[in-house]
Amino acid sequence: MASVSILLTRREAAEIGRVPLNAIDKAIEQGVLKPRRRAGRPMLPANEVALLVLLRQIDVALPIKAKGRLRRWLAHPQPQVVGAELAISEALRVAMTEDVAQTIERAESYVRLRDLYVEHNPAVMGGEPVIRGTRVPVRTIASLMEMGETPEVLREDYPHIPEEAYSVAVQWAHANPRRGRPARPWDTSTSRPTRRRRAPQGA
Repeated sequence: MASVSILLTRREAAEIGRVPLNAIDKAIEQGVLKPRRRAGRPMLPANEVALLVLLRQIDVALPIKAKGRLRRWLAHPQPQVVGAELAISEALRVAMTEDVAQTIERAESYVRLRDLYVEHNPAVMGGEPVIRGTRVPVRTIASLMEMGETPEVLREDYPHIPEEAYSVAVQWAHANPRRGRPARPWDTSTSRPTRRRRAPQGA
């Protein structure tokens, strides 16, 4: 199934699933999510992100065995149909929701566009991620979009960049913030630094 082989970083998973990064990390520590290692980093298949979204919607404590059944269920093509159900027990049935199905679709679309347009090349712009085939940094397009620049204006300024690269630039930039950049509004995993008060002179 495509969603199993589609891999996201932890931050990308948080962005796509619209969940706090610390929720991703906690689920990994508890063995709820099963990341795969790629280049030394934990990567999550799309169905793992969907699992976390579904568990948050269920809002009922489930044993690890039941969560494992949900994981395998989500890895199968059939649950992508909204309304499909899995019987956890005689008294509990779990249904595929619109939000979970859309999470998988967002992940698949994001990874396809990310791999198509985001390029990391040490020989280009000192390794700063750029739109593939150009010297335009991904974060530049993302910043322009977030400042309210319209696709029409971007097409005039960057006629060599396909319009579908704009949205993936914004998503990628959110999932890959520069060091020191404020966290996303829903991301409670990173506490903001507090100023140290100066001690009174002569103290």
